[in-house]
Parts: sequence; structure tokens; C-alpha cells
Amino acid sequence: MYFRRKNRKAKYVDHSTGLYPFVLLIEAGGGVYPEAERFLTGVKNEVERQRAEKERLRAQITKVASALPKDLKTIDRFRADARYGGDGNRIDLAYAIYALSHGASAIEVAAMIRSRDLSHKGNERRQNEYVERTIKKALATIERGR
Repeated sequence: MYFRRKNRKAKYVDHSTGLYPFVLLIEAGGGVYPEAERFLTGVKNEVERQRAEKERLRAQITKVASALPKDLKTIDRFRADARYGGDGNRIDLAYAIYALSHGASAIEVAAMIRSRDLSHKGNERRQNEYVERTIKKALATIERGR
């Protein structure tokens, strides 16, 4: 009996696409995994932790967005702009340049960039590095324009 399944180990994810490679399962005995209960509990806990983290970020973004100047364009407006072709990196940089040059703080811009799913960038540390690089590049661009 042959099955094709995805190898869902984090180390194998293709960060450019967010997809996992397929593996070929050649044989399976059909037995119950001895650690199934502990494994499933861990999975449920991780799903709940991720849900809580997304909710925390959503609340933070809502708070930050309400503090931004009312006439400032939203990042969603940039995301809907066809000029960027749906390219998240270009959108994030364009928004950062715009918002920082119109009085938004780096913290506010970072929160708006994080309002999209950045998991394809890697773990939390790599996501934070991406946001920091984007803001630094935006600040450098603004400075060059002066």
C-alpha cells in the first residue's frame, strides 16, 4: 500500500511558498501510536497558543490603528493596490516609507506590517528581523530623499 503525504516538519518548509515536500509512505501497520494522547494534547495546546497569539496581535493592531492619524492611508489600501502585484515585501516597504514620512512611529508601522501572516518568513525571530529590516530600509529611503 502506497500513500503520498506531506512532510510537515518545520525544517522542510519552503519559506518562499509556505509549502512542504511530499514523502512516499511505503508501509504502515495501522497500529495506534503509543504516545497519541500526549501528542494530540501537545498539538491542541500549540493550536490554542497560536490562536491566542493571533488574537493578541489583532488587539494590538486595532489599538495601534486607532492611534494613527485619521487621514493616513491604511496598509490594506496598499495591499489592494494593483501596482504592487500582491507582493507582500513591496507592499510592506511602500507602506513603511509612506507611513513613516507621514508621522507614524516605527512601532506603529511594525504593528501594521505584522497584521499579515509572516509565518513564511520563518520563526518569530526571523519575522522580527524582517520587520526591522523593512523599517530600516524605509527610514534610509526617506533620509536619501531629503
